[in-house]
Amino acid sequence: IGTPRLKLAAQSKDKLIRSRAEAFLEGMGTRDRAEVVQRYRDTLKLTGDVESGRKLFAKHCSTCHKVDGVGYEIGPSLASMKTRGAETILVNVLDPNREVNPEYLNYVVLTEDGRAMTGMISSESATSITLRRAEAASDTVLRVDIDQLKSTGLSIMPEGLEESINPQAMADIIAYLMQAG
Repeated sequence: IGTPRLKLAAQSKDKLIRSRAEAFLEGMGTRDRAEVVQRYRDTLKLTGDVESGRKLFAKHCSTCHKVDGVGYEIGPSLASMKTRGAETILVNVLDPNREVNPEYLNYVVLTEDGRAMTGMISSESATSITLRRAEAASDTVLRVDIDQLKSTGLSIMPEGLEESINPQAMADIIAYLMQAG
């Protein structure tokens, strides 16, 4: 269960659901993003391997970003990243909620029949909304079936990538993005 859903469940009217969600969130431990970014600052001094970065991008980033024809165009384009610099890439990866374009906000929909869905709103009409998420998966929900629709206030990009991307891997990804066309 992703953090946005757990945070929503922690606000549930049902005491059992609320207490279980709070316990999960507490067990996950929330890290101070500024501390994580600071811990990874030395990554900017490492020499990155572009080929390794290409593979790591395909594994960790391509579910939502497309570079050099690989991946899905869910999140923002990374084409301009090299002009913004390596530090910007580092901060955006490790602290994705520091600065969120409203277009990439994550929403949670709870339906009348108890289903929960998350994603960014990719389209909406008077009768339905469509949520889009990783790998271009989407859900369209009729408005009459929606019990709750809430913005999490967070980016669709998850926090915590430092758990699976060590400093050298981050340097490799940055090196790849800095040279990508």
